[in-house]
Amino acid sequence: MLLYFLLMPISFIIFKIVTSILVKKIGKFSYDGISIMGFAYDSKKDAFYSTKDAWQKNFGYCHLYDVLAPVFRMIIDTESIRFNYNNKNWLITFWKGQYGIVTGAEIGIYNTIEKKVNKKTLYFPAEDNEMLDMSFILYKNGKEITRISAKHWWLAIFKLAMFSKPKELTMDIKITFPCKEMLEAFLISFKKKHHKAKDYNIVDNTFYFSFKKAKTPKVWTRYLLSSRINQYLNKKNVNLYNMYIDDLIDYGETNNKKIMLKKLIPKFLTYEPKKDILNNNIIQNNVIFLHDSVFPGLGDKNE
Repeated sequence: MLLYFLLMPISFIIFKIVTSILVKKIGKFSYDGISIMGFAYDSKKDAFYSTKDAWQKNFGYCHLYDVLAPVFRMIIDTESIRFNYNNKNWLITFWKGQYGIVTGAEIGIYNTIEKKVNKKTLYFPAEDNEMLDMSFILYKNGKEITRISAKHWWLAIFKLAMFSKPKELTMDIKITFPCKEMLEAFLISFKKKHHKAKDYNIVDNTFYFSFKKAKTPKVWTRYLLSSRINQYLNKKNVNLYNMYIDDLIDYGETNNKKIMLKKLIPKFLTYEPKKDILNNNIIQNNVIFLHDSVFPGLGDKNE
């Protein structure tokens, strides 16, 4: 652990030297083209948001994902609402907190035709005709930091290089259900969480909720020492990013659509026929690869 703390700043300095040379040669790196990773970058909001066709859609959701989150330095509050509607078991989950070097929040809409569900159940993302109109505003210590709105199955937005404690964050959530029956089924389960009446409201088929403190128990992997260590490292890495990397990124809307993707492409996307889709995405977004084993030499072609 001590060696990690000693070498981390040195590795960032070396990284900056190398990338500075590359920047002089090909220009600053941009987040345009990051849709390959299931996200897009909004330069006006200076934030990343989830796309509807994100590759994550292929893997659905299960409780294990939340259990593993702290292993990947994601210290997040989770509020899960399970209910039955239209012969399916549904799951609507809210998340907010620190995801490595980004602060963010999410709303996920999932369901399954399985009659009995438990913590081992794998839920699948809502189909296109099941997606809900959703929005939320994310606040840190009462100050708005970002907002997002869309008809979606996974509404998520993240602020890069910002550090936050989950308790500092509040989500003002709005979800419009397609009918009164679905809303009522959701509310029956939601009210069992015993949130304060002042924190939520119903207008027609729209649910409003100010998510401040989760009533869903924390996963066992997020015990006190783990959270403290992970958050210490997250904060340290946020500071290192701002110090050594931030000025190498072009955040504006330019024609310089290049991004470093070494070892960032999920292996799932390299299989056929996904590889053809990925290849087209790379060409369309003018993505440059730096010594990447997925498409060796392709970066030169895309320049």
